[in-house]
Amino acid sequence: MSDKQTTNVTDPAEPDASVTCSRCQMTFHADDEFCPHCGAKVGPHRKVAWWHLHRRMYDWTLAWAYKPSAAIALFVMSFAESSFFPIPPDVLLMPLVLGNRKKWFRYALTCSIASVSGAVAGFLIGMFLWGAIGPFFHDHVPGFSRDEIVLKQVNAAGGIEAGDKHGETIEGFIPRDRLEMVNWHSAGPVYPLTITDKQGQTHDIQADQVAEAEVGKFSTVGKQYEKYNFWIVFTAGFTPLPFKVITITAGVFGTAQGAVANPAVFFGVFLLAAAISRSARFFLVAGLMRLFGPKITPFIDKYLGLLALAFTALLIGGFLVFKMVL
Repeated sequence: MSDKQTTNVTDPAEPDASVTCSRCQMTFHADDEFCPHCGAKVGPHRKVAWWHLHRRMYDWTLAWAYKPSAAIALFVMSFAESSFFPIPPDVLLMPLVLGNRKKWFRYALTCSIASVSGAVAGFLIGMFLWGAIGPFFHDHVPGFSRDEIVLKQVNAAGGIEAGDKHGETIEGFIPRDRLEMVNWHSAGPVYPLTITDKQGQTHDIQADQVAEAEVGKFSTVGKQYEKYNFWIVFTAGFTPLPFKVITITAGVFGTAQGAVANPAVFFGVFLLAAAISRSARFFLVAGLMRLFGPKITPFIDKYLGLLALAFTALLIGGFLVFKMVL
């Protein structure tokens, strides 16, 4: 019987200890294109053209994952997005979790706390600044126009002319308690009502005085907030709809005189909806990146251009959906 020859064969399942990922400091096979631990691209890098801004921004964001300031940048972006900044924090949250999956819970929690804090800031903007900037919006910005009541023509004796001949047009805001929802997206006036025009004059209106009335979208959304406060905020917080628009308008409609029966309860419901929706969204995103990060990263690396276009379409679509409502 011949002696068995023994050879030293390296188990391919064992990583080559001499190769270390520069991002997560974990070891991997020398022939791997992506790190199996954090998903970082460790194979040959192609030179990125200067006009591929989305690729440069993606690589730049990934580089933040192991920097001490990563959580601070995420907090600032999440806070700003809920009150005035147009870009959602998911674009930073996902790469950060991909770059450091061990901190997924911390990043999701940071994003959630900052976003809810920013929602409160947006609410306060609507609450305190609307008195100063509101008239400009009502006069010049579509969707914020005043309600219009066109009265029937009055004859010389002070009586109402027969038919629907148009007389004086009153522009102002119909009190919220004198509006009723006709359907989910439009409201109508309930007579009798008292309306103050933009010159500050008060008018008592009866139904037989009115030739036609148009309730503006601004008042309609205010009435919708009164009935669907939680679901409006929750939907915007969990979907690509522009959350900052909802937080600011909630501050306007939830605190204006006569807007809602109990502003304190309105704010409590607003805060609860913001906390639930934003936390659910960010923990879902971070959890998915934590579970499937190394598998998702090669896909993102390969199709980043198409993903950037899809994200832009969703962002624009969110604004268009909101404009259809408002």
